Amino acid sequence: MTTDEARSTPHRAGRAPSNSLRALFQVPGYRYLCVSSVVWHTTRWGGLFTTSYLLTQMSGSPILNQLVGALVFAPMLVGGFVAGVISDRLDRRKLVRCVQLVLIPVQFAMFGLVQSGRVEIWMTLPFMFALGIGGLVNMTAQRPLIYETVGPRFAGQAMTIEATAQAGSAMFGTLAGGALIDHVGMGAGFAGMGVLLCVSASLLWLVPRPRHATPHAPAARVSIAAQAAASIRFARRSRRLMATLGVTVAMNLFMFGYIPLVPLVAGEFSHDAVLAGALGAASGCGQILCGTVLSAWPLHRRGLVFAVGSMIALLGLFCFSIAPVFELAFLALFVAGLGQAAFGSMQSLLAIESAHATERGVALGVLSTAIGAMPIGMVVIGAGAELLGTRNALMLSSLVGMAAVLTVVLRLRDLLSAAPETALRPASGA
Repeated sequence: MTTDEARSTPHRAGRAPSNSLRALFQVPGYRYLCVSSVVWHTTRWGGLFTTSYLLTQMSGSPILNQLVGALVFAPMLVGGFVAGVISDRLDRRKLVRCVQLVLIPVQFAMFGLVQSGRVEIWMTLPFMFALGIGGLVNMTAQRPLIYETVGPRFAGQAMTIEATAQAGSAMFGTLAGGALIDHVGMGAGFAGMGVLLCVSASLLWLVPRPRHATPHAPAARVSIAAQAAASIRFARRSRRLMATLGVTVAMNLFMFGYIPLVPLVAGEFSHDAVLAGALGAASGCGQILCGTVLSAWPLHRRGLVFAVGSMIALLGLFCFSIAPVFELAFLALFVAGLGQAAFGSMQSLLAIESAHATERGVALGVLSTAIGAMPIGMVVIGAGAELLGTRNALMLSSLVGMAAVLTVVLRLRDLLSAAPETALRPASGA
């Protein structure tokens, strides 16, 4: 049994204290780390919105907007595994800080280009890829850092707060970017995100070394190639991780690609942009509500919450595809958001708990690769909308998604077990 398992066992057996959430925020460094993460999420979503708005003004091409959206997730698809291996070999605090310090001048460079009128369409592509690298490092380094800071006792609540914060920052980042553009100018959107990134990086300096961190010295002597090969073998033998990856791929292929199509469905009810925006925010409202509730107490059947949440999200999408009026469409996406919160809250934690302490970054790197299926899902659902119509494409996607999730859960039932599966051998496989 690992040290983390030994520490977490008594808490699984007994009742959670009523003040556990307060105790979580009293963990040294967690408050700074939590706020830093929220601000960092905000800069990415705000950057995505600001860049999309800029492209709309420059070209008006929806294909370009889809392309920049895909580029945000491209690093996860092409570099998730390697990023996870690197995360396990380095000090995660320093890794996250270094990446943020590199992204700060990138943000302000875009501000300068926009303000000077020298910005060109092609410049937005590497900028969005850079933001995507930030998202990749957040998944493979910052989330393990959160786990190691709070320890197994508070890990479920901390990851739930992290997922909820991401949903909330998606809404706030969009609103903040829009407000800055509307009241100050296009360049202010990029400058504002740069300032927030400075705040996030500054807060990280106040985070002490995690109490539950694993020493990196033994793993550092192992080549990346050898560590990668051993970790692939681990991923294949961990049924719990395989189930988590399977559900994640299904959700990113068949669920999350609906987002760009929401305005099209909204247009069937009204041409009011405010109503379209409200419909787009419905799932975010559901995520925030459910995440707030889930973070109030520790959850032991995390795999069950993950699987049920996935099915609820897909069911909500199905109801959205057949909703005859705006009110029912809003309710359907709100319910889908409830499911998305349960899915997102448990996703990273299940991957971490399926891994040895020296493989946490790798587990999240593999998970990042699975999340990288989202751009593929967007293309598939978009093509289906062109051939079958928007509502029919969403209906078919939700039904296939529910069948895929159910198949994974029934074939890999380890996902539903209460006790976390933890590999006992080191990442090197020695």
